[in-house]
Amino acid sequence: MVKHHDNSEDEELDEAEFIVEKILDRKVVNGEVYYYLKWKGFDDTENTWEPEMNLDCPELIADYHKRSKKSLEPNESIDSNKRMTQETATNDPSKKIKRANDYGYGRGLEIEKILGATDVYGELMFLIKWQSTDKPELVPARIANIRSPQQVIRFYEDRLTWANTEDNASEK
Repeated sequence: MVKHHDNSEDEELDEAEFIVEKILDRKVVNGEVYYYLKWKGFDDTENTWEPEMNLDCPELIADYHKRSKKSLEPNESIDSNKRMTQETATNDPSKKIKRANDYGYGRGLEIEKILGATDVYGELMFLIKWQSTDKPELVPARIANIRSPQQVIRFYEDRLTWANTEDNASEK
C-alpha cells in the first residue's frame, strides 16, 4: 500500500512502502484509474503511473482534483499508445512514462552493486547503485535479470543461507 505522511521529518523508506509526495496527473485506461506520482525522496526521473486501487493517500488525490479541475469518469477510455505518444512528445520530464532504456542501462551506466530487492505492486524490483552516481534506482528485476545476470546471481549468492549439514549427516 502506498501512503502519504504529513510529517516533514525525513523518514526511512521501508522496503515495501513508498511515500507519495504529490500527484501530478491522472488517466483512465480500460476503465481503471491511474495517477502519475512524485515519490518523496526520489527525483522526477523516478515518477511512476500507479493504479488508484494501490494508493492510500485520499488527501493528495483530493488536492490533485482541486488543482487540475479534471473530471474523467471511470468508464472513459484512453488509448494508452496515443497517450504515451502525446506525453513523450512533450519535453516535460514529469509527463513521461518510464521505459526500460530510461534506467541506468539506457544512460550507459554500469552496476556498482545491487543493494536490495523489494516487491512493488507484485513486481520484483532491485535497488541498484550505479557507478559514478550517488542515488540508487529501483529497476524491475525482469530488466536486470536480462541486462545484468551475473550481478543478479551475485546478489542472490550473497544472501543464501544453508541448513546445518552436520545435523543431516548424523541422522543417516
